[in-house]
Amino acid sequence: MNEILSNPYAIKGLYSLGLTLMVYILVKLAIRVATKSGKQATETHFAIKYTALCFFGVGLVLIWLDSIGPILTALTIVAAALTIVSKELLLNFIGSFVIFWRELFAIGDRIQVGESSGDVIDKGLLYFTILEVGINDSTGHSTGRLVKVPNSHALTIPVINATRGAGYVWHEFKISLTKDSDWEQAKSILLTAVETYYEQEKIDLQRVKKVFEKKRVFFNKLTPRAYLDVAKGGIQITMRYLCKSRMTRESQDHILTAFLRQIKAAGIELAD
Repeated sequence: MNEILSNPYAIKGLYSLGLTLMVYILVKLAIRVATKSGKQATETHFAIKYTALCFFGVGLVLIWLDSIGPILTALTIVAAALTIVSKELLLNFIGSFVIFWRELFAIGDRIQVGESSGDVIDKGLLYFTILEVGINDSTGHSTGRLVKVPNSHALTIPVINATRGAGYVWHEFKISLTKDSDWEQAKSILLTAVETYYEQEKIDLQRVKKVFEKKRVFFNKLTPRAYLDVAKGGIQITMRYLCKSRMTRESQDHILTAFLRQIKAAGIELAD
């Protein structure tokens, strides 16, 4: 025992072990307190992991400082080997720092990375997890599948965040009418249906505009527009309006339902 205690490396090893236990206990206590406070648990876990990791790293440097030379040499060799053997693992770890410190997205945000789109439900040191939503067929509805996305994607692929703006996106859909249809009346019905939807959902475009401007996103107008075009076999109307990022399908359903209920009496006929 005396030989162990007289060995400086053994003492530093014991200090390192004590530091590990202390950090582990503090992390458990911090997570418990954060959960009891009603905060978002998964986001809090992610922040606590990085805080503990930084604290642990600084503590190890202070413990081994006087004999850091050989250790740094060994770590350099290990790091070089890891970089060669497991570059993806290293990129994932670096990507986690970028996601956290640059706040690319938070738990609950709806994002798209490459072909993966969904709501973020967890963030980790190597991967983040999203609850997948369909991009085309389900128009933003959840598929129920979980997708593990490597953190390295945040370094190499554009991250589209539909929540961090004002929580609203521009949505478009097209309607084709016969050439003899009253297209002016059709445009009027569509625009009125959008206004009715705004009133029902209590969407204030002026308030939304101010939120966008706080994020340094500027639009001259946020009012809905109906664009006219000539298509094969008739006339095409493209409806463009602002809606909540998670309500594209619901808003389109509301507008189309109101439109279809009125077209027969208005002399409007859909093209085949």
